[in-house]
Amino acid sequence: MFDGKIKRLMSTGVAAVLSLTMLAACSGNSGNNQPSPSTSPTGSDKPGASAEVEVYENGLSKNEKVTLKVGFFVGGYGREWFDHAVQSFTAKYPNVKIDITASADMKTILSTKISAANDNDMFDLFNTTPAGGIVSLAEAGKLEPMDDIWEYPLPDVPDKKVKDLMMPGMYESTQLINGKRYEFTTASSFGGLFFNKKLFEEHGWNQNPNTWDEFKALLADIKADGIAPITFPGIHPSYHNWAFGTAKNFELADINGHVDEFIENFSTYGLPQYTNPETVETWNRIYELGQQGYFAEGLPALNHTQSQMQVIQGQAAMVSTGTHVENEMKEATPADFDWGYMAVPFRDNTNQKLWIRSGTSNFNYIWAAKPDLNKKWAKELITWMVTLENQQFAAEKAGALPMRKDLTEDPARTAKLSSSAKSVLKYIADNKAHTYKASRSISISDPNLAQAEKLMNENIVKFALGQQEPLPILEQAEELLKKAVEAEKKK
Repeated sequence: MFDGKIKRLMSTGVAAVLSLTMLAACSGNSGNNQPSPSTSPTGSDKPGASAEVEVYENGLSKNEKVTLKVGFFVGGYGREWFDHAVQSFTAKYPNVKIDITASADMKTILSTKISAANDNDMFDLFNTTPAGGIVSLAEAGKLEPMDDIWEYPLPDVPDKKVKDLMMPGMYESTQLINGKRYEFTTASSFGGLFFNKKLFEEHGWNQNPNTWDEFKALLADIKADGIAPITFPGIHPSYHNWAFGTAKNFELADINGHVDEFIENFSTYGLPQYTNPETVETWNRIYELGQQGYFAEGLPALNHTQSQMQVIQGQAAMVSTGTHVENEMKEATPADFDWGYMAVPFRDNTNQKLWIRSGTSNFNYIWAAKPDLNKKWAKELITWMVTLENQQFAAEKAGALPMRKDLTEDPARTAKLSSSAKSVLKYIADNKAHTYKASRSISISDPNLAQAEKLMNENIVKFALGQQEPLPILEQAEELLKKAVEAEKKK
């Protein structure tokens, strides 16, 4: 009888302990829906006893060693900013090792790895869009959704979520695919025309034309002074898009009162794409400038750095590119060179909205087939890159426009930014400009789409030099796209 009572007491005690343990586990979750940090002893002196798991404030284990394979595209921002972030990240989380493969040709490396279909060999995390974009990869379940990162607490401001302190429009500009976000960007880069401020000041040229007519007057003044007004790389003709591309179509659609419909049409390849009134008008304006001789004559032979060098050397007044230009050209730029910035205003008056190509770079993608622990740490690394210290370092050293609005709203911090970044932020504020990133929400694999894009790329320079009227080419491209869309519907 006594033994039975003892057994009942022991059973009750064990049940109580288990209940308390379960309650503690349920009530202790925090942060990213991970277990809360343990407050229990880290080990036991009893033979065979297992050690308690220690966790960080993000809920991830301090004991489990993880290696993240990162594919890093080395572009205009370089990699110093990323190495800096990795160094501080691994110092804080010494159980995590970052294995970096860096290349200026990361798109080719990614394509090779994706084609090989070896999930073990694939990067856990990569920072550039693969050739062909991400839509088909996301639809096939190859990429990890990123929506949750926007709800993460910031490592340096834990009472704020990532979404709370990001620059306006950044969350909205993230590409949606079937209602989910598969990318997260850690820096922004806005497009437009970049120029030598001192050269503009010497000639008294207008640094902020407000309307299309004022912009054309500026180009006439520049040409009259014997300098080519605008340049861009003919070898990479898509660079025209930084200043004269899709954002200008949106601006015209906004003026015409149907921008939301236009953006939806663009996103889903709704027809017409190439022959809608706004797109035709954009190309006609480029052709008009070309007929006036406002683009540099040597366009066909220029790559991106050569076109940017034309501005540095005073051979051209402005170049169509992004804010990465300052870091990309820093070795060739005089110490006293000061980059200025303007958008191309298609509007007729300042009551109409000015649209700017936004403006996100260093996209980050996570491969879905990786172990859950790797994916969690990959998201922590991405979040780490948007801490204020890392954002400031990237802005100062690489010329990247910060994603954190508490940085851009702090005069002491913005004073340390590169001249190109400061010029862009000032221009956006002065002109109340609307920034937006164009993206497609569906993919088309039919080769007729590639033929349409090839046809356009072959004629962009001809439009800009006034050698080819746009409409006949746009009509051919539209017919090719129509075939592609029809073929896609039959799949």
